[in-house]
Amino acid sequence: MDQWIVPIIALALITTLGYFQGRKKNRWISGWIARETENALNPLDTQYTNFGGTIGYNFVYRLGKPFREAKGTFTLLPRQSILYLPLSYLIAKHDRYYLNLFVQGKLLGEGHIVHNRYARKARKTILGIEGMESEEVWKNSQRYVLFWKERGMGERLRKFLDKLAHEELLIHFCCYGENKTFFFYLKPEKGKLVEFLRSALPELKPFFVKGAENDD
Repeated sequence: MDQWIVPIIALALITTLGYFQGRKKNRWISGWIARETENALNPLDTQYTNFGGTIGYNFVYRLGKPFREAKGTFTLLPRQSILYLPLSYLIAKHDRYYLNLFVQGKLLGEGHIVHNRYARKARKTILGIEGMESEEVWKNSQRYVLFWKERGMGERLRKFLDKLAHEELLIHFCCYGENKTFFFYLKPEKGKLVEFLRSALPELKPFFVKGAENDD
């Protein structure tokens, strides 16, 4: 029985140390994600709601025109649990960042940019995708699939992708005309997130119906 005491104590020490180090790292990651998002969006007001301790946050920003509001979520790998973390890398693979931008004006319609590795799942989750046009495109070493309905949307999606900085962060982008929303699903990386968002925001203008950016 005594032969198991040392390994058990060692495992307890390792897991305890891993818990505090992992929690500290996740807090640091949460901090820079929030700062980079705020630096890019320049919100008029912010609200954050923590869930799961150091697992992630929901956030709501009040924005100036042509946007109304931003709602988002970022979820982090459970770095505080060294026993579960390897399994989490297999399942979730990376930290996740979701952002919805609600706008005031009318949008052209519906269009998607989906990273190729996510395309199979997207085909199952995007409603009406069977009736959309599609096209595979490359930017640098990244391959994407475009989906769209309305005339002119495909060209807008191609130009938008071409203008993005650090396009490797992008997993899914969508313009939803029906509910006046832009959606981003990203893999956040320090220093790149803010540059991606800053490159993306001004390039959203072509998705608005001409002259409708500031409609109520």
